[in-house]
Amino acid sequence: MNLNLFIAKKIKGKSGEKGKLSSSSNTIACISVAISILVMFIAMVISDGFKREIRETSVGFSGEVFIIAPGQDVTNHLYPISGRPSYIDKVKGAKGIESVNEVAYAAGMLKSDESVQGILFKGVDSTYNLKFFEKYLVEGELPNFSTRSASTEILISKRLANLMRYNCGDKITAYFVGQSVRVRKFTISGLYDIQLDQMDKTLALVDIRQTRRLNGWEADQVSNIEMSLVEGADTRKVCNELERIILERPWDDDSVVISQIRYIYPHIFDWLDLLNMNVLIILILMMVVAGFNMISGLLIILFEKTSMIGLLKALGMKTKDICKIFIYRGSFIVLKGMLIGNVIAVILSVLQGSFHIIGLNPANYFVDHIPVYVNVPKILILNICSFALMILIMIIPSLFIARVQPDKTIKVS
Repeated sequence: MNLNLFIAKKIKGKSGEKGKLSSSSNTIACISVAISILVMFIAMVISDGFKREIRETSVGFSGEVFIIAPGQDVTNHLYPISGRPSYIDKVKGAKGIESVNEVAYAAGMLKSDESVQGILFKGVDSTYNLKFFEKYLVEGELPNFSTRSASTEILISKRLANLMRYNCGDKITAYFVGQSVRVRKFTISGLYDIQLDQMDKTLALVDIRQTRRLNGWEADQVSNIEMSLVEGADTRKVCNELERIILERPWDDDSVVISQIRYIYPHIFDWLDLLNMNVLIILILMMVVAGFNMISGLLIILFEKTSMIGLLKALGMKTKDICKIFIYRGSFIVLKGMLIGNVIAVILSVLQGSFHIIGLNPANYFVDHIPVYVNVPKILILNICSFALMILIMIIPSLFIARVQPDKTIKVS
């Protein structure tokens, strides 16, 4: 049997008068570790929850990677590109690409009796995957773009409908200003609610044949080629591969560039980056607090066990072996605190994820509740790194053992 481990198990603080101080310090250190792990766990799952929720919403709304005209954004309605270039099959077959869609935007206005709202009409065809909008559909049904002639159905947000006093099934009038004013009638087929304020208020989904006709484009011309990636795909690697494909294109294909969702909505992704920095600060502060309390707790144990340390030295035990005893003792406290912190954190995460107990203002936070996402590998890494760092920190008070002189300590006892 490991002698160091055996002795470590025998030096727990007792409930008697002599062991009262070390017992209290053990409890405080354990609680400190538990609180630190709890806070770090919750901070990480909330951060990951925000990133996952907002990224999925943004990507589902507008795609993740785009082929666009140089110098233009994805909503470009002035300088079209071909939606069916010669290299499109290579793009569809590139690793990490899940879907490729033609999208054509047109800028216009919606007018009601009480207000006027500028809006972008996103034109898509019948092959466009509407599962994302189906998930957030709150009223009505998805539009049908597979009709022989251009569909007049339109999908708008609940927020826009409230702003304009529209109801599902209403016939609405849209105005498009160019060399002349053109008027189009649409029927609201359904309402969605995504909680992204800027997107909700300014975008509606219509038949791509409508937007092409409004822009005066040919049947294969688009604002951008929108691509969704498979889950877990490396966006940078996918973009590099797409850029390589585009560089090898024939000379008579349109000149195009690759763009990403984070460049389309930089304010959202900058906010997420700032959130990452806040989480990092929390992790550092919690580790400092837990480490300080562990040092304090272990020093108290060492002071109370000074005579035992002197006796072990007198019996011939090496200083490094005595250090191991107290590091083992400290590791028991850390593991207990980590277990308690993780259990409480998991319970809180499950409750919030299932019942959305704590709500948020979507105008400020882009979601209506605090999202949580437990990334198991990251949580395991957090716990392993925390435990390893605590063990390293405990080496500091263990250095006190080297200064203990057996003759003095035994004499005192």
